[in-house]
Amino acid sequence: MTLGDSIRRWWTGPRPSESDLGGQIGYAVAQRELGLSDYLGIPAVARGRQLIISQIAQLEPVSWRDGYPLAEQPRVLVRPAPDMTRTEYLSQLAASLVDTGDAFLWQPRSGRNAGGYPDVSIVLPPADVQVSWSDDSHLSRRYHWAERELIAGRDVLHVAIGRRAGELHGRSPLRDIDESLARILAAELYAGDWFETGAVPSLTLKFDGKLTDAEAKAAKDKWVADHRDHSPAILPLGWDLKETGADPSNSQLLETRKWGVLEVARALGIFPAELLLAELGGSSMTYQNVADALMTFARVTLQPVYMAPIEEALSDLVPGTQAVRLNTSELERLGTAGRWQAYATGLGAGFITPEQIDRWEGWQRAAPLPIPAPLQPTLTPPAVPAEV
Repeated sequence: MTLGDSIRRWWTGPRPSESDLGGQIGYAVAQRELGLSDYLGIPAVARGRQLIISQIAQLEPVSWRDGYPLAEQPRVLVRPAPDMTRTEYLSQLAASLVDTGDAFLWQPRSGRNAGGYPDVSIVLPPADVQVSWSDDSHLSRRYHWAERELIAGRDVLHVAIGRRAGELHGRSPLRDIDESLARILAAELYAGDWFETGAVPSLTLKFDGKLTDAEAKAAKDKWVADHRDHSPAILPLGWDLKETGADPSNSQLLETRKWGVLEVARALGIFPAELLLAELGGSSMTYQNVADALMTFARVTLQPVYMAPIEEALSDLVPGTQAVRLNTSELERLGTAGRWQAYATGLGAGFITPEQIDRWEGWQRAAPLPIPAPLQPTLTPPAVPAEV
């Protein structure tokens, strides 16, 4: 079943004509309920989701104490689960937040170290975790998963974004633009189906006279049969051929779809919107300033919306004297010219050394070859006089 078929299963009643675009979109919005799987059919939503998840997944969690990173990091931060990488763990965590507004981290009792702190942490599927209030005060929550009760703070950590006071669950940013996403999806479907169901033929055969329905059908069938191989046509007297292709800018709803990209960018906090890999009017994005764009995106969206709650949750997995921060050096990585300029500034100011630069760049300087001592002139010993 295609995405279009799955959408149309909600449609009931008479459908507006193909030429009534406003009616088509309004009808689609009014007659169905949409979910994440439908929204992911919108290219801008799929790209925005991928961008947020991939940026979070590449960050390294680092535990700090007294202002310094620990020389030996906790195992739960290095390899949270035995059967997955740290990147996959963070990817699942970020995906849960984007998709549902909730992420549930399970710390099994069998995966704890001698100090009682977890060495193992697993991201549970949000749909499999049941959340309810502990009592009528609505101040604490109870969690159930796989027919077992999970104690908050000990067995499970509930990371939520967009959760309002008195609510059990977080809120995905996509839920705030439900109606807009439905309209965007309807426009995408309409544009995609235009050439298949839009009733706009590529050619029109005109005859200077009258034809019955049977004669017109016979003429059309003969034309299709004779020119399947795109062979040249010879038209008899009275016949004419006209090309009737659709206007691409109208049939594909380019302006409407550009508006859709901007709407998705606003909802997901993608700034600048060109990070969605969409061509927008007036864009000045170049390869040179992509790094700056990513850092802007990290500051306005990733840090306050996603990184801050993730850091707080991971800090709950380590002793209270430690705090976990996500290392953003991967996002701040400069190009070769930028790094060399920064190194020159640091060397000139005296706050970095050549040895530090070698370590950052992975350079291994060869030890200088020893300089041989200068050759000394060989003195010929005086001849021993022969005995007289």
